[in-house]
Amino acid sequence: MNKELWKNKTVNFCKKINGKTKDIALLCVLGFALIWVGWLVFHADDTQNVSNVQPTATEVRVMQLLQEIDGVGEANVMIYETEEGIQSVAVVCEGGNDFRVIMNVRGAVAAALGTNEKIIKVYLKKE
Repeated sequence: MNKELWKNKTVNFCKKINGKTKDIALLCVLGFALIWVGWLVFHADDTQNVSNVQPTATEVRVMQLLQEIDGVGEANVMIYETEEGIQSVAVVCEGGNDFRVIMNVRGAVAAALGTNEKIIKVYLKKE
């Protein structure tokens, strides 16, 4: 008896839904599906750690240079380069919270790479 009552209510509900409501429901489902697929595409590799990427020979040489500067401590360097040349440099170091160290790092990296200090960003390494 309960199954038949449930079936009748479901059939009646489906009959009451007009074409516009069905279209809106379908669009909502498709919208959520697109959002989910987009999230999978753009965030699928978020678990990948940047430290797994092997530094280039130039990045290694710059890291070694920076670690010789007083107050820098351990440093990691990432250079973004295109066919037009070096576009940006990111430096993460233990002394990244000291203004003097930041200025020294920017000057040393600019001199070592022959680039402008404006494209060099220095950040404090987390503990």
